[in-house]
Amino acid sequence: MSQKVYQSMVQEAAYRRLVQKFKYNYSYTVTGIIPVNTTTPIILAIEQDADFYIEKITGSVYGPCALVTGIPGGGATDYDMPGTAAGFAGRGLSMQITDTGSGRELTNGFIAAEAILTPGYDLGFFQPYRINYMAKRNSKIRFDFRNRDTQANANQQVEVVLNGYKYAMSETDIQTVMKQMQ
Repeated sequence: MSQKVYQSMVQEAAYRRLVQKFKYNYSYTVTGIIPVNTTTPIILAIEQDADFYIEKITGSVYGPCALVTGIPGGGATDYDMPGTAAGFAGRGLSMQITDTGSGRELTNGFIAAEAILTPGYDLGFFQPYRINYMAKRNSKIRFDFRNRDTQANANQQVEVVLNGYKYAMSETDIQTVMKQMQ
C-alpha cells in the first residue's frame, strides 16, 4: 500500500472520529395501544443531550389486540386484512404528527398509518418513508393516533420508529458558528 493511500485512510478515520463526537445515528420509538373508536395522543420527548434530525420513519400496526397487553387475538374488525377471512385488521388507524414546541404540523391532518409506516399492516418491509425534519433538543413531538374501527375489542397496537442523526453540539457552539458565517 502506498504511503499516500495510507495517509488518506488515516485522515478519513480521524475525520470520521471527529464528526462522530458531534453527529451520530440514532432512533426514537413510540409505542401505544389505541382503543376502539378513540384518538390517543402519545408524546415523544427529544432528549436534552442533542438536537435530532429525523430522516426516516417506519412502523408497524396490528389488531385487533388485547387492550392491556397488545397481544393480537383476532376478532371482528371493520377493516379486514385483504385476502383473509375475518379477524385481522388491514386498515383503520390514522395518525397526525405535530412538533408541539413550534406548533408545526408535520402531516396535513390525519393520514392513514399505512401510507407512511412500513411495513404498516403488512409483513414485508419496504423502503422507509423519508421525512427530513430537525427537532430541537427538549422538544416534544406529538403523535395523535385515531382508531376508526368500531367493533368491540378491535384495539390496534402501533409502533413507530424515527431514525436520523443526533447533533450533540451545544447551543453556544451553534451560535458561535452562526456568527462566523455572517
